[in-house]
Amino acid sequence: MIRHHPIESGTFPIETKPTGGAANYVVGIDTGGTYTDSVLLEYKTRTIIASGKTLTTREDLTKGIIHALKKLRIKNPAKVKLVGISSTLATNSIAEGKARQAGLLLIGYDSDLISSYGLHKKFPTQNFEYFRGGHTSQGEEKEHPDIKGMTEWVKKHQDNLEALAISSYFSPLNPSHEEQAFEAIHKICSLPVVLGHQLSLKLDSIKRATTACLNASLVAIMQEFIEAVRKSLKDREIYAPLMIVKGDGSLMPYTEAVQKPVETIISGPAASAIGGRFLSDQGNALVIDVGGTTTDMALINNFEITISEEGARVGKIETAVKAARIRTIGLGCDSRIYFGPGSQVQVGPDRVVPLSRLASRYPRVKKEILALKKKRMPDWRPYDIEYWFLYKETTSEKISSEDSRHNELLDLLNKGPLSLTELLKKADVHHPIQLNADHLIRRGYIEHSTLTPTDLLHVNGQMNKWNTEVALQALECACEIYEKNRRTFVEETLDLAAASMVEEAVVFLARQIKEDLLPKQLEGSWGKWFVEEALSGKNPFLSITIASRFPIIGIGAPAEIFIKRVSDILKAPFILPDHAHVANAAGAVAGSIMVDKEAIIYLQETEYKRTHVVQIEGETTRFMEIEDARSYAEKIVAKLARDGAIAFGAIDPQVVIEDKTEGALLRILARAVGNPKLSEQWGSLRP
Repeated sequence: MIRHHPIESGTFPIETKPTGGAANYVVGIDTGGTYTDSVLLEYKTRTIIASGKTLTTREDLTKGIIHALKKLRIKNPAKVKLVGISSTLATNSIAEGKARQAGLLLIGYDSDLISSYGLHKKFPTQNFEYFRGGHTSQGEEKEHPDIKGMTEWVKKHQDNLEALAISSYFSPLNPSHEEQAFEAIHKICSLPVVLGHQLSLKLDSIKRATTACLNASLVAIMQEFIEAVRKSLKDREIYAPLMIVKGDGSLMPYTEAVQKPVETIISGPAASAIGGRFLSDQGNALVIDVGGTTTDMALINNFEITISEEGARVGKIETAVKAARIRTIGLGCDSRIYFGPGSQVQVGPDRVVPLSRLASRYPRVKKEILALKKKRMPDWRPYDIEYWFLYKETTSEKISSEDSRHNELLDLLNKGPLSLTELLKKADVHHPIQLNADHLIRRGYIEHSTLTPTDLLHVNGQMNKWNTEVALQALECACEIYEKNRRTFVEETLDLAAASMVEEAVVFLARQIKEDLLPKQLEGSWGKWFVEEALSGKNPFLSITIASRFPIIGIGAPAEIFIKRVSDILKAPFILPDHAHVANAAGAVAGSIMVDKEAIIYLQETEYKRTHVVQIEGETTRFMEIEDARSYAEKIVAKLARDGAIAFGAIDPQVVIEDKTEGALLRILARAVGNPKLSEQWGSLRP
């Protein structure tokens, strides 16, 4: 049940007219796994004045952001009144398995139950341990927490971890054990520590633990990203409020993003959806954004982004983060092309650097790949067209590694990219596993380059950005090694990528109504047959048609290549808005500030009395009557939400209150929404 008037949140209306006076500009930035985009938007007319796109410099994000800002040619930085950022870095770190190592302490969890149902596989880390403690469904202590056991475990493992997460059973009803554990660990360890109840009040203990662990693993990544953005803005003399896009498309101050980076999961895709709506003025549409690393889908329904009640999901990892209902798949233009058993082709989910791009950056790589023409075809090997290289020069001392094999590997790669053939030869081993490089790859020090869809698009003439000659030679090698016809291989591989997008779109649209009833993946031979037949139309007796009732908006530089195919297959109108290639950056400044606060009311019974307990942000208050408890909860969460929105920089935020019954619990939710302040409303932000 909703109280007060619901408030629409989202983007600035396109039809807004100028109101006179001096122009005020806002800057949007999106840093993806492959490209960094920027836009300069006039605040009153919501008109894009300039845009830029440049490669993301993963070895030093500052360089790429500065370059993207330079492309905007801002003559007077003082006129920039707000900066908004979205990023796929958190999402990509999870999708690629490159989030930092975090330890997870589970208090009061039933290890036997979790193991018997395989629920431990849902945790995003293998560094977890169970400890005594936790509470009951009435918020009462189940048993005393094993503080000594926790501190001993942390002492033993802290040197191999970069952050810690603590999740206690029923902590949304009573967070005291998480807080006690935090106090004890904080005294003996300097690692960042994240508490589950501060991120989610859902009673799904597995999702809450997963969310806390992911947040811990992303803290360092977000700190690095924010620092790079702030340096870049200072370089361009821009001193405006800095906001980050959350997973639900709303904005939050950068200081909050550093503390809760997990809330920026799906930040890039959410900004893309807002940008797609903003640029196209479509109230109902499926937005598909094809990037270098992932393809993201979102639904615009009645001008609102649909929100997931389940929580954000990235690949197989499910979280309790409230976010736009986004379907993210590890498939993009820079996805690795694999050749499996029987030379079966697979695209993704790993992101690599296209060989055509690596060769453009390193002349030696170009020379080596083109020299393969002089080598006998029967002597070509897959490792000839896979290169390893470092993001930036580093040493084992800098990465705190004592493994001698890491020293040798870093010494070799500090001299520049090496083909895997040459790297194995120099390291005197026969297989990549013997290089023991998983730790360095996961931490993001080592990157790979091999054949990708980007290379294939260079070969067939649909892209001309990097070295086409190298892409062609790498393709020749792959086709010879795996016995493929070059011409048909290119088309079949690109069709395979488009078919994967169609399958994901079908599942995504179908589950909008029956999210709980339909599986999250296409399952069963009949289901797969229906989709495959709709794609191929090869059955001589039956014709299957699957059609989208919504138009499809294509976002991202390769949208016209891939999403046009998807739209044709799904019999949907295809919309490619102006500035589609920088829609994420536009969406980064087209959102509102939105703050949610929540109270939980539950009944606590003893032999002598019944008490209604109100739990709000760790504070407990008891009432004899449910109406008194409800009235108190509504008043407090409404004030907390409004105050929170104002603290985040919202102008005159409006509040909506909603209550939901969840079994024996009553949840009171307050949402405050308002437009962000511009810099003169904050006062001077100059150092």
